[in-house]
Parts: sequence; C-alpha cells; structure tokens
Amino acid sequence: MRGRTLETVILVLAASLGVLSAFSQAQTSNPRQPAAKAPNTTQQAAKAPNTTQQAAKAPNTTQQNVPAEYQAGIAKLRIAKGYLEKAGDKWCGYRVKGIESIDQAFTALGVSPESTPNEMQSGNVDEPAMMNSGISNLQAAKADFAKAGNNWGGRKEKGVALIDQALKDLQIGIDCAKKNKTY
Repeated sequence: MRGRTLETVILVLAASLGVLSAFSQAQTSNPRQPAAKAPNTTQQAAKAPNTTQQAAKAPNTTQQNVPAEYQAGIAKLRIAKGYLEKAGDKWCGYRVKGIESIDQAFTALGVSPESTPNEMQSGNVDEPAMMNSGISNLQAAKADFAKAGNNWGGRKEKGVALIDQALKDLQIGIDCAKKNKTY
C-alpha cells in the first residue's frame, strides 16, 4: 500500500513539473506575430507560400512581408485595437466604426486584422481610459508610419488614411458620449 502511494505521489509530481514547465515556456516565449494575408491574384497566390502554415510552424518569427520600419507601427495598431475592443458601448457606435477602420488599415498594410479573444467586450474596466489609451496608441502608430522611409507600394498612404478615419470616428464618439453625459 505504501509503495503504491509513493508511486502516485511521484507520478503527480512529475505531471505537475511537466505542466509548470509548459506554462513557463509559454510565458517566456515571444508573442506570436500574425500571419500576413496572401496576395489577391490567383497567379500570385499560387506562387506565394502558405503564410498561415508558416506562422503555425514558427510562431515566434516576425512577418517576412512586413518591412522592419513598419513592424512597430503595426504592433501599436494592434495594441490600440485591443484597448478599443474593451472600451464599452457608450460611444454612439463610433468606437465600432473606428475598429472597422483599423481592421481596414491592417488589410491595406497586408497583415491580418486579428482580434483579442474578448473582442467587443468591456467588462469591469474604466471605459474612458481604454478609449484614451486606444487613441494614444493609434496616434503613436501613425507617427511610426510617418517616420517610415518608403511608401511600401502605396500601403503606407492607405493605412495612414484609415488610421486618420478611425481617429475621427473615435473623436465623434467621445463628443457623443460627452453630449449624452456618459463620458
């Protein structure tokens, strides 16, 4: 009986150590970069590698199609979207319009408009602070794109225009919330 209990304890400890090791590795690994969208034309798509499969095989690599000078701006754009997704619904629908413009900016920049698992849910958060943080990160992303040297085949211009549209929509949402005394 005592030998069996000892075996059980050793088995439980070994399993716990394996689980802790897996969690430790997951927390220290680099965040996964989203896969780039495939080209629009059928001929180019046939020649292009499957970026989704590449991302699944190597989640810790940076996007190959995104110039280095754009990666920081794209990261800030993702952060902005994450804040805005949790900023609540008191913005007269303009927060959602702003997020749609951000998604269009991602598409124009050739990257996936991935969302956080809790997209469009606010929960117990300071919604105005989330909105303000989202706007600040959008402005920072726009500044990063402005510093980028090349126009990246017209993507930079389209992306910045969509960020500007998102900023306009979000400001209208703030003005509406102030008018309705919910800000």
